[in-house]
Amino acid sequence: MPRRTTTYCLSALLGGSLVLSTLPGAAFAAEAVGARIENPDLASPTVSAGTVQKVAPNKWDGKNTQLFSASRAGHGGGLQAASLSDGSAGTLSTRLWRVQKGSTVTVTWDDSPSPLTNCGTDDPKKGQEYRVSVAGEGNSAQTVTTETTTASKPHWHEGRSYSFTAAENNPRISWAYQKASACGPLVTRFHATQDPAPVPYDLKKARLPMPQAYQGREPVEPRIVIQDCLGGPRTCHFEKDDRYSYRYYDRPRMVGQAYINCTRNAITDQRPVNWEELPYDNVTQYFSQRKNDQQTPQQQTPQPQPPGPQGLQQQQQSAPQQPHQTDVRKGYENIATQIAAGFTRADGNPLEMGTNNPLLYGRKEQRTASVTVQPGEVSWIEVQAARERIAGTLIHDSKNERMDVFADLPSGSFGDRFYQRTGPMSKVELTRCGDARDNARTPDNTVGAPTLRKVPHLVPAGEAPKGRKTRTVPLTVDHPSTRD
Repeated sequence: MPRRTTTYCLSALLGGSLVLSTLPGAAFAAEAVGARIENPDLASPTVSAGTVQKVAPNKWDGKNTQLFSASRAGHGGGLQAASLSDGSAGTLSTRLWRVQKGSTVTVTWDDSPSPLTNCGTDDPKKGQEYRVSVAGEGNSAQTVTTETTTASKPHWHEGRSYSFTAAENNPRISWAYQKASACGPLVTRFHATQDPAPVPYDLKKARLPMPQAYQGREPVEPRIVIQDCLGGPRTCHFEKDDRYSYRYYDRPRMVGQAYINCTRNAITDQRPVNWEELPYDNVTQYFSQRKNDQQTPQQQTPQPQPPGPQGLQQQQQSAPQQPHQTDVRKGYENIATQIAAGFTRADGNPLEMGTNNPLLYGRKEQRTASVTVQPGEVSWIEVQAARERIAGTLIHDSKNERMDVFADLPSGSFGDRFYQRTGPMSKVELTRCGDARDNARTPDNTVGAPTLRKVPHLVPAGEAPKGRKTRTVPLTVDHPSTRD
């Protein structure tokens, strides 16, 4: 091969490999998104100019902290700031909402030594040391030292950062000052980004993650938020998380009957095929799990029963009745309305009017199938359901409550896949088709059918009474046939 041609082919191969290898990297870089921090500039509540208040910023938890007005903090962006001490060691903390376990998070903020005077042994002129921490074995606390200052003036450092891997959903992050001083360091202008954890496509719809609920930033039992949101159809609102919501096709399943053609001719038939798609959600699964946990060991342990059909019947009658498995639409109608409204708005329909992608809490379908089965073949119908996996948060604004919600519902934006399948017979079906007709044995004892011949409770057919003639006599060589 000429040298020029060889160079061209090699360049084409390398060029193709470079293009393919850059795609995943670009896709990964595009996944970095913002992680929400409430009240990030500490603008609420508003502090009067030139003053300091011993309060925590709204949407934050503060222990022994103070809030500086914008003029007192002296930040270049004109922002209020929080002091990490009010005379005792202080801690300022918050939660990063919509950050899933396993996400890589980077938080940035600005800090400054205290501009206050009369700080005693705590001298801001040398810089002040504080710690940033988050839960998780692999996340070590980071020690940060502010800039030095002169004449008790603020000296802001912009862009401090701390990175970690979330060990829990909605992780709590804290800034703490260890000294008991009225001159704690100042912090403000918080920002967070994350590389989200992978979407958990392997979650089973019947075993969705249990809901996690909060009052403020403290975890609470989900039933508290659920009961509060049941007050009315607009008591709470639902915010959909598009990163963990997706549409998919479920595993195919067989519906209706199967045709097995043991004849020498084709078989044709026309019949309706019915199927139903059920909804799943972690609200009803949570209450179902609580009921199971509240059962006593005596209720959970079945009592021994005598063998045989009689014992089976007694066991069925004495078994505790399981609670009816319902869906959120039937059991918690107001919550279902809130989820549907938030889902519709998230799909670009703020007025909640007619949409091409309505939220469905169940669907029943019927199709008419024209079946043609060739000799020696089997025909059956399979359905592959189209579904919506929805992740989001139910929020009660007035009570400052929120709860993570998962739902798996039939999709209203695209239809199910309907398969009419035909194929060769299995070994059992071939053997069954090759069996001779046998009507003398009841119940059937041929290949593939259950046998009840040896079941003790079946009563055998009795013999004819003695002294009474029968209408038929078996044929034998010695005795010719006779008739009555």
